[in-house]
Amino acid sequence: MKQMKLFAIDLGNRQVKLKSEKATKVLPSYYVDVAEYGKRNVLELVKSDDAATTGDYKSGRDEGFTYVWGTGLDVSRKHVTDTLGLSKRYDSREFKVLADLALAELARDFKESSGGILDVVVVTGVPTNEYDDEETFKYIKEALTGVRSAEIDGVTYVVRVHEVYILMQPVGTAVDVMVDETGDVIDGNDIEDGYVGIVDIGGGTIIIDAFEKMNLDTNNRVQLEEGSHKLFINIRNRVNDNKDGHRITEHEVERMVRDGHEDSTYYWSPNGRDNLNLTDIVKQERERYTRKVIQSVRGTFKSMSRMRKIYVTGGTANLLNQNEFKIAIPIAEFVKDSETANVRGYYKYGLLNEVNIVDESDAIKN
Repeated sequence: MKQMKLFAIDLGNRQVKLKSEKATKVLPSYYVDVAEYGKRNVLELVKSDDAATTGDYKSGRDEGFTYVWGTGLDVSRKHVTDTLGLSKRYDSREFKVLADLALAELARDFKESSGGILDVVVVTGVPTNEYDDEETFKYIKEALTGVRSAEIDGVTYVVRVHEVYILMQPVGTAVDVMVDETGDVIDGNDIEDGYVGIVDIGGGTIIIDAFEKMNLDTNNRVQLEEGSHKLFINIRNRVNDNKDGHRITEHEVERMVRDGHEDSTYYWSPNGRDNLNLTDIVKQERERYTRKVIQSVRGTFKSMSRMRKIYVTGGTANLLNQNEFKIAIPIAEFVKDSETANVRGYYKYGLLNEVNIVDESDAIKN
C-alpha cells in the first residue's frame, strides 16, 4: 500500500477552493490572457516589497498561451476568460485549463512536484442535480486524472492523479460539520441522527437539500440557477443604467462587493480619478437577493418545524443579509468560513475514508 497526497478541489463557477495538508486557498474561477496586459512593468522604477497576488500560469494542455491568475487579479478593462457555465462546462477547454492551474497551485507547496512527479488522490464535488449524470463524471475525471502539469512563474509542477472521488456538493458541508480536522466523527453532531437542511449558495447555483440521518430527502429539494452571478449582473445593470457614461463589468462588480470595506461602503473608480459611491445600489441588491433566497428556502422546506437545523453555506452565503435571514428562518445557522466549507468537507471525507492509501498494483504508472 502507498500513501499519496490528498488534494480537495472545489472548482466553483465564481471561485476555486483548494485544500491540502499544506494550505487552504481561495482564487477566482476565471483568469486573463497575459496579452490583455500589454507590455508589463515598463514603468516599474522600484521593485515592490509587496507579496505577489497573481502569477503567470501555463497549462500543460494549452500550449502557447500564458494566463494571469491569482487573488489580486486585475480585471479592469480586461477580457476575462470565464469558466462559468450551466451546461457542458466540464468538457470545455476553459474548465480543463482551470483544473490544471488548480492542481499546480496545490502542488507548488510540495517540493517533489517541481523536481519529479507528485502522486495524489483528489476529492471534489458536483451540484446534486449532476451527481447521477454519467457524462459529468466522465468529463470531470478526464479533466483531473492522470499526469497533469502547469508552469507557474517559470517553474513546472507535475502531479499524477491516481483517483478522483466525486461527492454531492452539499455533502461537503455536511461532512465538515460532523467530522473534525483529524478525520474523526464528532459525537452528538446534528447530521448523523437528525433531519437537517443545507442551503448551498454558490456562484452559479443555489442548492437547497435536506438530509435525514445522512440520507438525501429527494422530495424536499431544489436546485436553482440563481447563484451570485445574478446578484452581480443586477448591480452591474443598475450602475450602467446611469447617464454618466461609466460602464462597469460583472467581474469588477464581484471584486468590489467581495472586497467591500470595514464600514460596509462600496466604491468603484472607473478611471483612477473619480470614485463612485455605489453603496446604496449594492446594499439594496444584496437585500433583494437575500429575500429571494429566503423565499426559495421557505418554498422548498414547507415543514421546517420537523427540521433540527438549516445550515447556510457556500461562497455567496457571506453576501446575504444574515440578520434578516435568521429573523425569517430562526433555525438557520451560517457555517463558519462558508466559502471553504465544502472543500474542507471533501478533505475530511478523504481523511475519514483513507482514500489516499492506494494499492500500488492499482496505481497509475505514467
